[in-house]
Amino acid sequence: MGAKASIPVVQLPRDTVVIVTGANSGIGYETAKFIAMMGAKVVLACRDEYKANDAIRRMDAEFQEEKRLNSTNIIRDDHLTLEFMKLDLASLESTMKFIETFKEKYKRLNLLICNAGVYSTTKVMTEDNFELTYQVNYLGHFLIVAHLIPILMKSGKDCRIVFVCSEAHQKAKFDVNLAEHGKSNPYDCDSIYNNTKLFQIMQMYCVDKILLKSDVEVCCVNPGVVNTDLFRNNLPEGQPGCGHFCMDCFGCIKTPHTGCATTVYAAVNPELIGISRGYYKHSRAAPSWPSKAGRDPEYQGFLWTSTRELLKKYIPPDIDKLLDVTVDANNKPKK
Repeated sequence: MGAKASIPVVQLPRDTVVIVTGANSGIGYETAKFIAMMGAKVVLACRDEYKANDAIRRMDAEFQEEKRLNSTNIIRDDHLTLEFMKLDLASLESTMKFIETFKEKYKRLNLLICNAGVYSTTKVMTEDNFELTYQVNYLGHFLIVAHLIPILMKSGKDCRIVFVCSEAHQKAKFDVNLAEHGKSNPYDCDSIYNNTKLFQIMQMYCVDKILLKSDVEVCCVNPGVVNTDLFRNNLPEGQPGCGHFCMDCFGCIKTPHTGCATTVYAAVNPELIGISRGYYKHSRAAPSWPSKAGRDPEYQGFLWTSTRELLKKYIPPDIDKLLDVTVDANNKPKK
């Protein structure tokens, strides 16, 4: 395969069903493509149907080229098995429609990759009255995970949930208001983004409590600094910041092709079967420790309880019961 050596290539069972959110560009695009080339059926959960279908066309064209080059360890089908399903994480109604559409069509799910993310330099509120970055990066994915855990738990051996996180979580100071209300005041784009990545770490630990007696594992990955739409679309006048510019000059910024390596590693590597709560910063490396705040049970418990309260309209009793895990703290953390 035309992947770098650090991207694992394995043969996946042909009935493997995978969801990749935000799969029409960047890391999500490369992740979906590589996993489909290994034999899985991949659902591209994206907001824009035109962009998603164009991504499917490009993935298939790249697949044809890989076959022409006689790349090893890829399927030899006529085409990749890819499907678009509409998902706008900035809308809880759209997120629920996606969940319902998927559950109507599929009775199994082997791999859920929560990849989609935004970084908004300006304050933008969603139709649900939450900060855009908070809802897209964290809240919408929380809802998807909550509803699809029962399917994952019934889909056989070695099913996984992968959160595409960031080392930015290390910089986060736990934002109580954002955790409790989905809003932050005053607005600080870096703080909110960093907190959403911290929240993903905390969610991983809480979800793992649900999965203890199942064949489902959950992990977080840090892809590194990758040149994706997260940078291009959210900087003033389309210009990169000084830090981004310096990293680019010194070759520290990855392409999406190399940036997906850690995600794919965590998603398909058979050596990781039975290993949960891992935070992977590099492919083919041992898990790293996330931040102290991310591992704090008081923060975890407060976030978990608050999120369930914010989403109670969208969580039926059977799912709520599943989410009723014991987390150590109930009191509001100090600011």
